[in-house]
Amino acid sequence: MKHRNAIFLAVLLVLFLMLPWFTSNYILGVVIRIFMFAALALAWNIIGGFGGQLAFGNASFFGIGAYAAAIGFSTYSISPWIGMLIGGVLAVILSLIIGYPSFRLRGIYFSLCTFAFSLILEVLARHYISFTGGDMGISVPLLGNAPAQFQFESGVPFYYIGLLMVILYVAVCRWIQVSKFGYYLSALRNDQEAAEALGIPSPRIKMYAFMINAFLTALVGTFYVQYTLFIDPQTAFGMNMSVQILLVAIAGGVGHLWGPVVGAFTLVTLGEITNYYLGASIPGIDLIVYAIFLIIIVKALPNGMVGLFQQANRLFSRG
Repeated sequence: MKHRNAIFLAVLLVLFLMLPWFTSNYILGVVIRIFMFAALALAWNIIGGFGGQLAFGNASFFGIGAYAAAIGFSTYSISPWIGMLIGGVLAVILSLIIGYPSFRLRGIYFSLCTFAFSLILEVLARHYISFTGGDMGISVPLLGNAPAQFQFESGVPFYYIGLLMVILYVAVCRWIQVSKFGYYLSALRNDQEAAEALGIPSPRIKMYAFMINAFLTALVGTFYVQYTLFIDPQTAFGMNMSVQILLVAIAGGVGHLWGPVVGAFTLVTLGEITNYYLGASIPGIDLIVYAIFLIIIVKALPNGMVGLFQQANRLFSRG
């Protein structure tokens, strides 16, 4: 079975490597969005899936990564490649600030606490107009083909960077999943009291997971702002971003390695199709379809869409 799965993944990788050669710019843009949300959900899955901590404020780290690169380049002429790392470090520092009070809480109170921080950052971004551009946001100067400044004439380089990002994030998640650190996270998710009784330092382990999640999420924020060349408080820190990250992970399968990837392909594609046919006549229809789809998934497939694929794989193996 492992041999067959390896062949399937290899074929899939080859297809994705060849995709820009025979597709339209529109499809390429959709796939780039899929890569972005897959990477965001993979990062969240480390703390939310492996660790069982329902963090609801990952938009905080996404926004920090986006604004760090945008402000660094627009105001201080810092290359976005460096700004990406700066944003990642700032996100890690922010995760320590958020995590210290938040991890003293559990359940919905932990989720609300992390969400409150993203709302605070949104208010601050709107208020400090001279620094963040306020509600008008920041437009990154268009340079054309400037790889050293993370800008390209077409979407193809962004496509391959996005694909590489997803591959690396899957590798990181897999490494965590099979490591001692991952076993500690799993133990805390299943029974925190029992895990602590066995000597697992729960605050430190959860904080490490939160920091890794923050760093990886911030990198996607920089990727986003360089691809769109614009960021504003609502997009960076708004509730919509945090909700979409959770929806992708939940639909695909929380705690599963490939769940976020499957969820991203499903929800982004579903949203694009819905908007294409109904978006002009029914504004916000994509969110309604997301909600209905998620209700069906939660009711029919508690393990997400990955659970459905696993069942099909077992039936195929028996056959």
